[in-house]
Amino acid sequence: MLRKKFKGVIGLYGYLAPTIIGLILFNAGTIVVSFILSFYKYDVITPPTWIGLENYRWVLNSSLFWKSVKNTFAFASGYIPLSIAISLALAILVNQKIKGVGIFRTVFYLPVVTSMVGVSIVFAWLFNPYYGLVNYVLGLFKITGPAWLSSTQWAMPAVIIVSVWKTAGYYMVIYLAALQNVSPELYEAAQIDGATRWKQIRHITIPAVSSTTFFVAIMCTMSSLKIFEQVYVMTQGGPANSTVTVNLLIYRNAFEYLRMGRATSMAYFLFAAIMVVTLIQFVGQRWWVHYD
Repeated sequence: MLRKKFKGVIGLYGYLAPTIIGLILFNAGTIVVSFILSFYKYDVITPPTWIGLENYRWVLNSSLFWKSVKNTFAFASGYIPLSIAISLALAILVNQKIKGVGIFRTVFYLPVVTSMVGVSIVFAWLFNPYYGLVNYVLGLFKITGPAWLSSTQWAMPAVIIVSVWKTAGYYMVIYLAALQNVSPELYEAAQIDGATRWKQIRHITIPAVSSTTFFVAIMCTMSSLKIFEQVYVMTQGGPANSTVTVNLLIYRNAFEYLRMGRATSMAYFLFAAIMVVTLIQFVGQRWWVHYD
């Protein structure tokens, strides 16, 4: 009996071996190496030189780094609530039993499978202050559109709009699955009591999908703190560093300035920030997340 069980365990780990080896070599291994590298001065061309905590001191004293931290959290503070609100609203809309609703679900989900680089290039044209479609439509309503990507005030909101448009369909599908598990009897009882549609959403729908909202918030937080592609393509961190983010700064130091040690030290600051924010969210869930 024990021999048969032992063979089963060996067989199980045999199937898992390729994945485990891949994780060790390409994930755990790189994490360890990058952490060690953060204590070195390394430019890829010459051998690394030990400098201790100098890279971390530079990061802590860098005004540009703290500017990037501020911009990253500014992006997150706009992206996270908008993504949650819009994806939940879309999920409620496509949860109706009407003819052709599958087409709408597909249309709303299409941006998710589109390349972020391609989306960013298209929106860079749409936000052009002179011949872009966005300002043209605003002009039809006698509204003077801003310079968008050339404005220190409007560049970050433009990046947030693109990011929400790109990912809302993904979170919509997650919310849709949660909404279809809500008992219809709750809505029927609310209708009998004379509750309006808004009251049903506020007192039934939102609490019923709170666990899904928590999951979406975690996912949005991690992705927003790692924002890179849309900023790199649309603004390159400008104008006047108003959209430079931590990930963009890491990329510049690593692959443009060849300061690998500084880049890895910033990466560990970003890792710590994501971990702290996520832990705060996990601790705070007890006051608003319902798993019933």
